[in-house]
Amino acid sequence: MQYQIARTYPHEIFNEESVPKVTIYFPTHRDPTKNEEDRIRFGNLIRSAEKRLEDAATKEQKTSITKTLSTMKDDRTLWNARAKGMGVFACEKSCVVYILQNPPRELLTVGERFHTKPLIRDFQGLDEYQVLTLDRRGFTVYEGNRTGFRKIPHGENEPKTVADFLGDEHTEDYLSMSSHGSTSTPMYHGQKSRKDEIDKDTERYLKLIDKHVLEHYSKPSEKPLILFALPEFHGFFKKQSKNPYLLKEGIRRSPAGVKEDELKEHAWQIIEPRYEASIVRLLKRYENAKQKGLASDDVEAVAKAAVQGRIEAAIVEAYRRIPGRIQEDKGLISYSENEDDSFGDVLDDLIDIVKKSGGEVVVLPKERMPVDAGVAAIYRY
Repeated sequence: MQYQIARTYPHEIFNEESVPKVTIYFPTHRDPTKNEEDRIRFGNLIRSAEKRLEDAATKEQKTSITKTLSTMKDDRTLWNARAKGMGVFACEKSCVVYILQNPPRELLTVGERFHTKPLIRDFQGLDEYQVLTLDRRGFTVYEGNRTGFRKIPHGENEPKTVADFLGDEHTEDYLSMSSHGSTSTPMYHGQKSRKDEIDKDTERYLKLIDKHVLEHYSKPSEKPLILFALPEFHGFFKKQSKNPYLLKEGIRRSPAGVKEDELKEHAWQIIEPRYEASIVRLLKRYENAKQKGLASDDVEAVAKAAVQGRIEAAIVEAYRRIPGRIQEDKGLISYSENEDDSFGDVLDDLIDIVKKSGGEVVVLPKERMPVDAGVAAIYRY
């Protein structure tokens, strides 16, 4: 079994029915000199997983899972990602790795469910966004939120440059101009037809980029997209882009030489007002539903409503744990006094059940929660 790096959430592994399921979260260093330290720590987690799997898995399951995790540990290209953390999800037939932009606390669980709360926070928060940096040489997509920011690596066979997109259907002048990183229109001194030809190359190139980013980044993530490019590229996208996730606001300058921290700062100035407004709308939505008797923060009532498919939206506190399990037949909760992460988490179960019934899940930090119970649910009926 080979592991794969997931770029979007959710992944099909979360529909796997086989048990046990292994979840590993751990912070990593962006400093490449500390990659070996990260690998050693991950090796320790693998040994801990092996011990837990002795009682929870068959010999074949244990061998399959631990062999794949060991392959990850030995894959040095993975440890060069310069991320702030990783989330690993493994079962007998599948293993998926998420590169995280928010450093998680170290955690290992072995049980009937994956632990997804930190992952949802990292991939589906109200403050999530993507940035498309674009010039005549190619494009890059970043994603971030109020605490994290990272470059999304290109897929192995993904087009990256203007030559990849246009192939043989470009003028020699355009490719030369792009390869040298030109950010201004060249002078042609009467060669209008040649300039027109290059302008057509630019338009065709931008159309292909727009379509590619929509299909491979925006649709899978459903995150707002900020364009960071020269003003003339903004003009094209404003008129012809087919991407409904592209924001009207953008960063109108060349991305050449801009550092990630500066890029993140520019992007957050655009996203922050939208983030604050979205939280206000969500909390108002909860209060309105509560006044109509269609909301609750009673954990046991919410659990029963979840298994009945009655939850329209669940607001869950980011780092809250309620040790226990939800019985999916009746929605009853079996609490535990054991703080061991391997026992289970009521809120994790709740998230899984709500998402299976098509409900919305929003993970918020403690200070933005409307209640103290760890969860606030809006009912469909």
